[in-house]
Amino acid sequence: MSDRSVRWVIIGCGRVADRRAAPAIRAASHALLHGFCSRDVTRAAEFAGRHEAPRAYASLDEVLADPDVAAVYLATPNHLHAEQAIRLLRGGRHVLTDKPMARTAAEAAEMVTAAEQSGRILGVVQPARFHPAHQHALRLMAGGRMGLLSIARAQLGIWYPPSDNWRLDPKRSGGGAAMDLAPHALDLLMQIGGPVARVSALSRRLRFEYEVEDFCHAQVEFAAGGIGLIETAYCVRAYGGRLEVYGSDGTFTSEGSFQAAQTCRTSVRLGDAPAPIETQEPGFADGFIAAINDFTAAVREGRQPLVTARDGLAVMHVIEAIYASARTGGAVTPVAGKASD
Repeated sequence: MSDRSVRWVIIGCGRVADRRAAPAIRAASHALLHGFCSRDVTRAAEFAGRHEAPRAYASLDEVLADPDVAAVYLATPNHLHAEQAIRLLRGGRHVLTDKPMARTAAEAAEMVTAAEQSGRILGVVQPARFHPAHQHALRLMAGGRMGLLSIARAQLGIWYPPSDNWRLDPKRSGGGAAMDLAPHALDLLMQIGGPVARVSALSRRLRFEYEVEDFCHAQVEFAAGGIGLIETAYCVRAYGGRLEVYGSDGTFTSEGSFQAAQTCRTSVRLGDAPAPIETQEPGFADGFIAAINDFTAAVREGRQPLVTARDGLAVMHVIEAIYASARTGGAVTPVAGKASD
């Protein structure tokens, strides 16, 4: 590691920290995994030993007291994101938070303000943005090869039976399948279609009687034209998700490009071609490593990351509109739906 390596601490010692964040930081360029933080310092020490990090912390105060810490990955439950991020940003640390950015748009807005006032960088982990299949779709759209957007559809689901997991507690999670999975879809679809003008949604408890929804279907109308369709579920035996983009001049599909799936198949059809002009079956693509690489480079170069805090805030406004529409049964206009340029 060079002297300019960015030293990271992961706050939260759960599955995401263990399986995704820690391995990604260790694999990223110019990044050094410096430690873990948990209220249970024994658990933090266990994670530090497992991932060969030198430090274990019992509190944010201890993290902030360590001058070697430059960046923090928040792998904590959603209800802690805003408070922790704001303290860390004001304490001079750069923060990359797991999605969703927060439980509410108001919390996310406070985080953005703290970042801008402190001059620190705040980002949101969106591995799907970095997936090669999704990057290909974005290039096709940006290059005009797909024509005008008609429909963009994203589908994500998992089988999530009742448990004591915090994601099923609305006070800590803020919501169920839509809160957990729709940020992946929305971040990507808003890069494809732009700002969202109106939202209509339906949510249900189709299979499980816990306090959050296990299914949500949302329709978003883009201000520039075109429709986005999002399906998220905790009650399907599936993994990997699907993206479909239909333009006036072409069609793009990918199967398995979400949720760190091990395989992915993409297909592109342009014009009146009776069959796809291009099909690919790439192997595993670790979007977490790409996200950590980008954020680490942003810290080193003094720039914003690819997925900005304002992108995360825009997503949270649409998430709130989804829940409002599901409650009322009517269409809802997001307070602000603009993703970054």
